[in-house]
This record gives sequence, structure tokens and C-alpha cells, in this order.
Amino acid sequence: MDKLKQFSSQAVYKLARFMYGRNGYDNLARFCNMISIMLLVLNLFAGSATIYILWFLSFGYSLFRVYSKNIPKRYEENQKFLSMTELPRRYLSLLKLQIRDRKVSRYYICKNCHQQIRVPKGKGRIEIRCPKCSEKFIKKT
Repeated sequence: MDKLKQFSSQAVYKLARFMYGRNGYDNLARFCNMISIMLLVLNLFAGSATIYILWFLSFGYSLFRVYSKNIPKRYEENQKFLSMTELPRRYLSLLKLQIRDRKVSRYYICKNCHQQIRVPKGKGRIEIRCPKCSEKFIKKT
């Protein structure tokens, strides 16, 4: 058992030394991995060479990003990806909050400034004032 622990700690140490100075696993690499897993599952049912090539390219690009030593370039690409996907990620975050608090709260978006507003559920028709722009609107909770 001690040899197994020693081997695993040495493997972790060697992996950490290998990854030193490399980009690592960022959001764009994670997205490419998710796409490649979906393509792989789709290819199990379809059996298409095109899907296999797309899977190979997606997975290869993900590995390239993880092991790349050109960190400033990969950082710039990741920031561009994050800025392009900001709206969908914000929407999914709001959806996650709505699902989590669905029993006690309702979420509304201000039409004027697009601020997210949480109000208690079950209060009937109430007037909601946006804390950011002071816009008032009436909604049923």
C-alpha cells in the first residue's frame, strides 16, 4: 500500500513539473472538451466520418490549449471567448438562480437598465422599483 501511495505522489509531482509554464485548463478548453464529448456520443449513434473528424479536431485543439506554453496568446483567446459568450452565460446564471430560489422568489429584469431584480413570491400585484435606475413597474409575484 505504501508503494502505491509513493507512486501516486511521484506521478502527481511529475505531472505538476510537466505542467509548469503551460496554459492549463481554461474556459475555452473546457468548452472544446464539452463539444468533443457531445460529438463523440453523437458519433456512437451516427457513425459518421465527418463527426469523427470534428471530434478529433475539437479534442486536439483542447489539448493544444492545455499544453501550450504561449500563455499570453491563450489568455487573449480565452478572454475573447469569455466576452463573446457573456450574454448566454449571464442568462444561464439567471436561470440557475431562478431554479434555486423558485419557491421563495421571483426574478424580473428592468426594461430600462436591464438590472436583475429579485422580489418575494406570493405577494400578489406589487409595484417594483429598480434599485439602479428607479424605474417603477407593476408585476404579479
